[in-house]
Amino acid sequence: MTGQVNSFAMPFSNVAHLDLEGKLLATLVAGYNDLSQMPIELERMAAAGISPGEVRRRAADQGITIGRLDPLNTWPRIWLPDNMDDEYIATVDTPADRFFPLAESVGARYMSLNATFPLGSMSIDEVTEHYARICKRADDHGLICDLEPIPLWGVPTLEMAWRIVKNSGARNGGLVIDTWHMVRGRSDISLLNDIPGHMIHSVQLNDGPLDLPPGVTVKDNCYDRKFPGDGEFPNVELVQILARTNGLNQLCPEVFSPRLTDMSAEEVGIRTRDSIRGVLELAGLHWQQA
Repeated sequence: MTGQVNSFAMPFSNVAHLDLEGKLLATLVAGYNDLSQMPIELERMAAAGISPGEVRRRAADQGITIGRLDPLNTWPRIWLPDNMDDEYIATVDTPADRFFPLAESVGARYMSLNATFPLGSMSIDEVTEHYARICKRADDHGLICDLEPIPLWGVPTLEMAWRIVKNSGARNGGLVIDTWHMVRGRSDISLLNDIPGHMIHSVQLNDGPLDLPPGVTVKDNCYDRKFPGDGEFPNVELVQILARTNGLNQLCPEVFSPRLTDMSAEEVGIRTRDSIRGVLELAGLHWQQA
């Protein structure tokens, strides 16, 4: 199979331990021109004297855009998770009234939604209504609003997320696809054949064992991911499907792992680049972006 990636992006997870200059350097070393950021990171930088506008300017000087703000968790009526501690919640409690100005200031075009509410705490119809409303607000700010299925919480599967996006009628809606979420949520990868590629705005690859070792929970494993190619996940199959549907957008290796904290910007950039390139080569695809 031959094909091309529509775009690449450096995920915030891989560079969270680096300062702004390190984040930008890692992105450049990877050969990418797009970087995602968390709202809390931008607010921390602002508190240290680097405003979102200055982040945007410094990135632009390097030929990099801050294309995605990730995540917004406070969008539905119920959003607080029942399985996370206060330390985590404090990093993702940004209200929409702060989120949207941050996105505008940094020049983001995309935003990610996490459905952190407990599974079953709202009906799927109510979740769809909340999703449609936040998409309308996002549209007012020129943002594409992507729902990310995550097995820890209220929208655990690709099937449910796609149903919400499709039924919302939002013109600026879409999905984030992550192989860890697909595997741990036991989503049917073949469903990707039926989702139009233009509705998938971020593809995040990572790796690990198909079955968790005894005593390791899904929550534990969420922050112990491997780079794609270092485990058993069906990254090659996923990439091949999305190549056929033209859904390889903002491709990246999203790796949450304590191993990253000891890596320099150069090491992160090289590992990010090479891990994605390896999957693409195994999938029979060109690694250069279109």
